[in-house]
Amino acid sequence: MVDLAGNIFSFDTRLLRSLKDLITRPGSYALEYINGHRMRYVPPLRLYVFISFLFFLLLSTFVNQQLIISEETKSSINSELENGFEKNDISAEIGVLNIEGNTDVLSGTKLLNIIQSVLNDPSRYMNSFLTFVSWTLFLLMPLYAFILWLFFRKSQPYYYCHLIFAVNQHAFLFLLAGVVLGFNLLFPNRLSQPENYALWLIPIYMFIGKKQLYNKGWIATFFRMLAVFILYLMLFMVVISLLFALWFDLKFL
Repeated sequence: MVDLAGNIFSFDTRLLRSLKDLITRPGSYALEYINGHRMRYVPPLRLYVFISFLFFLLLSTFVNQQLIISEETKSSINSELENGFEKNDISAEIGVLNIEGNTDVLSGTKLLNIIQSVLNDPSRYMNSFLTFVSWTLFLLMPLYAFILWLFFRKSQPYYYCHLIFAVNQHAFLFLLAGVVLGFNLLFPNRLSQPENYALWLIPIYMFIGKKQLYNKGWIATFFRMLAVFILYLMLFMVVISLLFALWFDLKFL
C-alpha cells in the first residue's frame, strides 16, 4: 500500500491530470495513452488499483455499518432459527452443489451452525465476500475488453486499446461510486441523498467515452454499447453466481 501510494503521488501533476482526463475526456484520454503520450499520465492499471482499493475500503466500511446487530436481536433470531429447525426436523439433509459440480450433503444442524456463525460475525464474512468480488471484477476486465473488441474492432483493431479503455471505465465507475459512498458515510442521517443521482452519469460517461474513442455515429455507438452492456451483464451474473458458490464452498463446506 505504501509503495503504491508513493508511486502514484510522486507523479504530482500526473495524478491530477490523469483524474481530470479520466473524468472529462474518457475516450480521448485512453486514445492519447495508447498513441504514446504516456509520460503525462499515471499508468492506467496502477490508477485503477489505487481507486478500486479506496472504493472497496469505503464499501466495506459502509456495509459493516449497516450490518451492526444488537445482542438482543441476535439472541431473538437465534432462538427463532432453532425453534424453526426443530419443527422442520433439524436432522433433515439438503444437497448443496459444490464448485466441482458434485453435491455435498448439508445437515440441518450444520446449516443452522452456518447461519448462526454468519449472524454472530457478519462483518467477517461480508469482508471476505467483498474481497472475492474485487478480484472477480479485476479478472473480468480482460473479458469486457474482448467484448469491446468484438463490436468495435474495425475502429480500433488492437485488443490492447480496448483493454486500456476497459481499465479506465472501471476506474471511473469505482471513483464515482466511491464519492457517493463517501457522502453517505460523512452525512449518514439525512432525509434525502441527492448524490445517489450521480450514478446516472455512468451510462452517459460510457457512451461519451465510446463515441470519443471509436469515432462512430451516435446511433451505431448507442446500439453497440447496448449490446456490449447486455453481454457483459450476463457474463457478470454468471461469474458472480460461480463466485458465491466458490466462496460458500471455501468458507462452509
